[in-house]
Amino acid sequence: MQLNRCPICHSRISVDALVQDEAGRELLGLLVRLDIESGSALVGYLGLFRSPSRDLANDRALKLAKDALGLGHAGNVAQAMRQTVDSLQGKGGRALTNHNYLKRVLEDYVLVSESDSPGGSGHPAAINPSRGRVAAPTGATSKTAQALQALEDFGNGY
Repeated sequence: MQLNRCPICHSRISVDALVQDEAGRELLGLLVRLDIESGSALVGYLGLFRSPSRDLANDRALKLAKDALGLGHAGNVAQAMRQTVDSLQGKGGRALTNHNYLKRVLEDYVLVSESDSPGGSGHPAAINPSRGRVAAPTGATSKTAQALQALEDFGNGY
């Protein structure tokens, strides 16, 4: 079954060929179960692992996808993947080899999110584009978080 033409190279995309490979079939199944936001973030994030000279193998992409999605709550991981892609895409560096950068972004995101409420179940954090990092939503934060934020603001000249 011909799905359509590739929007970039205009070659035909065969769904039959995509599902012939077990890892490709499983990867497509994983993507189908995700919501549009999370699926788009995952596809963009997986693209960071592709080297300029080779395509990413389906089995490697599947392992990377499962590992990334296993790092935490799907909404938090999707937001962290989007921020990672935005941060790294324009830098033109080498392909990623592990999830360490994503883990750091996710840690910042979760720490800010949890520090927002006394019970640790605060609202999701928001990205502050003017500073390029994760910022807690307005509301009650711990004194430690306020002190750290004040130090960071001082260091950044705010």
